[in-house]
Parts: sequence; structure tokens; C-alpha cells
Amino acid sequence: MKIIFYGGRQAGLINLLATIALGHKVVCVVPVDQVVESVALKMGLNVKKPKNINSDDFVDHLEGLGADLFVCCHGRQIIRSRILKAFKCVNFHPCLYKYKGAEPIKKLLAEGNKKASVAAHWMTETVDGGEVIVENFKEIESQTEVGVYNELYPVYVETLIDVFYKINNM
Repeated sequence: MKIIFYGGRQAGLINLLATIALGHKVVCVVPVDQVVESVALKMGLNVKKPKNINSDDFVDHLEGLGADLFVCCHGRQIIRSRILKAFKCVNFHPCLYKYKGAEPIKKLLAEGNKKASVAAHWMTETVDGGEVIVENFKEIESQTEVGVYNELYPVYVETLIDVFYKINNM
């Protein structure tokens, strides 16, 4: 598949690298931060940094790439209707089953919850409101945000693999 990848932080980098390792062609990377940007540039990927990902000029550019899927992992801007209509859009979110929106791991830890997850859902105009494609769970041991993410990174990859499998078999 041809993929537009939008994301950042370590989870975004891991999913970007896993997407490539699974044999998909990343036609554009929209990095949220230096972590994803520097690796994508070193890999010779097409990196674009629009001020507004939803601007008409940038969406025109994306539409010209012939992508099959728009993947978001720890993106920062809300994806608007033009992109949502142009592509199948998937978002990765930790602990979606209970903690939609920002800072789900902080919320998980504040409640003393040990049931963490990584979900992938279809993006809609309602933030974190689209149908869940797959959600994989893990009992966590860590009591820090960094520690929980470290435990979840393999689950991000597992979820990504499951998503590509389901999409390919639709």
C-alpha cells in the first residue's frame, strides 16, 4: 500500500519504521517532531512540514500522491473533512477503550489502572470517535508515563500489523 504517515514521538517513529519494514511505500511523512523528521530524512523519505496539515494547498499535494491510506500516530493537529474524504484515515491511540483525547496514559496512571492498550480506529470528524479496527491490550507494570509507553511500543507494532492485515482482507 501507499501510505501518508503523520506522527511523532517514539510511538510514531516505531510505527513509521514498522510500516516500511512491512513493505509498504511511504509516499509522504508529515512529522510532528524532530524524532520522526530526522529519521525520515535520513531514510530519503518525502518529508513535508506544513503549518496547517488541512490547508487546501497541502491537501492538494497529498491528493496528488496516489496514497491508499493516511496513518496518524501521535499527530497533533485535528484532521479535517477534506483529508477524511480523500483517504481512508487510521489513527493510533493508547487506551482508547477508556481514555479518549489527550494524555490517556496520565489518566490511566491517575486511576491506578493496569489495563493498557493500543487501538487503531477509523478517523471521523469526531476526535477519537471512529469505529475501532483493532485494540490490543496489555497488563502494565510501570507506574510512570515513560515506563508505560516503553511497555506499549511492541503493542503499537502488533496493532499496526493487525490493521494492515484487516485492511488487506476487507
